[in-house]
Amino acid sequence: MDIRQLTYFVAAVEEKTITAAAEKLHMTQPPLTMQLHMLEDELGCKLFRRDGRTLSLTDAGQHFYSRALEIIGMCDSAKSEMNDYRSGNAGELRIGAISSVRGTLFTDWIKDYHDKYPYVKISVHSANTYQLLEQLRNREIDMAVIRTPFPAGDFETEYIRREEMSAIGNGKFFSCPDSDDISLQELSASPLIVYRRWQKIIESVFETSGLVPKICCVNDDAEMTLSLALSGIGVGLLHTSALPGKCDESIRILKLHEKTLSSEIALVCQSKKSLPEPSALFWKLVSENK
Repeated sequence: MDIRQLTYFVAAVEEKTITAAAEKLHMTQPPLTMQLHMLEDELGCKLFRRDGRTLSLTDAGQHFYSRALEIIGMCDSAKSEMNDYRSGNAGELRIGAISSVRGTLFTDWIKDYHDKYPYVKISVHSANTYQLLEQLRNREIDMAVIRTPFPAGDFETEYIRREEMSAIGNGKFFSCPDSDDISLQELSASPLIVYRRWQKIIESVFETSGLVPKICCVNDDAEMTLSLALSGIGVGLLHTSALPGKCDESIRILKLHEKTLSSEIALVCQSKKSLPEPSALFWKLVSENK
């Protein structure tokens, strides 16, 4: 028994003759008759009373008709649900995001995605790059938004944009009142707030220029770096997408043009071909608008 036979059976019941049912199904009468006989043989009971060309249901046939309608309805619903998954109208987006993209950039992506696919549940996992790569390996998430440097390994990666590092803090920490840029030399006099992953890289860049950075605070993510910088205890070093859209007039943001401190934001996953549809649609949205 298969769904095709159930469809044939329901058509025969509703059309009341083999001829009319065959026409409705766009098939000839002999194969339809054969399929109905096979169905009765498999079930071990007669489903139809035959009065000339007219068909009517036996008691068993009436009961089976109800069941057939339920099964066909369930199959139709399943197909519709799968179409919803395929079109992004259902399912779950399981995505990881580092703190340094959860400012306006990641928020804008999520908003655009939600506007386009409002019925997809969004599950965001917040962690650093290496923790998110581990979550990908363990299949706790399907994809992640991280930034370089990181070991790409066997992950599938698409680089989205390169960002420079900027210095953000109260204007009192900067000696260049009219400039939008700052040099390492000028920055070396300020108390710096950095997140731990970038500490050694920042120290190395300063040392290469014969300078020693005055790091007053080390923490574990960009959001904490930003919060502490805005509190006035020092100058935070952050990449563009971690910076606030608006801030107090006393706060200044100066670009630090050091290539070795720039970083690329990337989408990563185990395999794009194996991504669940909600994640594949998010990947496509970001890729097309990078």
